[in-house]
Amino acid sequence: MPKHNINDFDQLYRCTCREQAGATSPHRVKLVPVPAKRSRILTHVTVENLTHGYTKCRLGIHAGAKDHYLDELTDPLQNELAVSRSDIVLGEGDIFFAELTDATCNDYLVLTAIGWEAKL
Repeated sequence: MPKHNINDFDQLYRCTCREQAGATSPHRVKLVPVPAKRSRILTHVTVENLTHGYTKCRLGIHAGAKDHYLDELTDPLQNELAVSRSDIVLGEGDIFFAELTDATCNDYLVLTAIGWEAKL
């Protein structure tokens, strides 16, 4: 796999997903899968529950039938930004997600991801 250089990207990547939590816990907010023959590097990720506090926020990658958890924040408050602590590298087909435990039904959830994409 080639080395990634921030100056060699094809395009910037910016996405904000907004949705309401469902009745089940945990609730996942996820990005669209990385297209074939592309990589996506997320340099900044934030997760926020605008309605209530909750017990846990986990960041992860769904790759095929396997989840890979990357980071976790416990007991975030209402309107507190859960922030990733490092860059997140995604390959083709990977789906990045934030998993919120004990978000209340109809809570307003926001996931923001910023980074860049490149051809493989």
